[in-house]
Amino acid sequence: MQLDELHRLWMDYLLFSSSQQARGPPNTQSKLFSDLVQRCLSTVPSRLEVPFNSAEFWSCYTFHNKVVTLYLSCLPQSQHALVLERLRYAMPNNTELGLRLLRQEWQDGNMEQLKFQARMLSSNSPKCLANWNIAIAVEEELKERSEVTAASPSSPLSVPLFPLQRLLFEAAEGGQTDRLTRLVDRCRQVGVSLSE
Repeated sequence: MQLDELHRLWMDYLLFSSSQQARGPPNTQSKLFSDLVQRCLSTVPSRLEVPFNSAEFWSCYTFHNKVVTLYLSCLPQSQHALVLERLRYAMPNNTELGLRLLRQEWQDGNMEQLKFQARMLSSNSPKCLANWNIAIAVEEELKERSEVTAASPSSPLSVPLFPLQRLLFEAAEGGQTDRLTRLVDRCRQVGVSLSE
């Protein structure tokens, strides 16, 4: 079976099952639908071969993210963060799902949990620039130096990102001259051009 046919078949079945869930007893139907979603997410392949080279693979979670959207639409808002966290652990390489979890934690006002989840996502997806920006913003919101500072030199994107972002945050907050001077020195030290 072609992958797009498999996607269409699963999505039709999930839509049918979600409409049945609305009619049946809440607990029984909810559990059955949850199990069905889990079965779908675990059986539909996300690892695809690169065309003309069967030795290389790439991950595509587009279909999986559509299933997650459908699943969340059947659940109350209060359960979204828990479900997204559980699904992210099942699909740790799904960066879009990780960012969605961060957004949900922010909407729920869970800043400490947002900080923790951003740290987890940065270890799984170190090249995700959006996550580094979120991690830095959370650090600033919590007014503390977290592991972002310690981890930033090891990230391939962080050399130009972190010191410059930190400098801009400090300047916007009306930072002290000695702190700004240290940050400018740090930018020069890691090779970030401040001429722009």
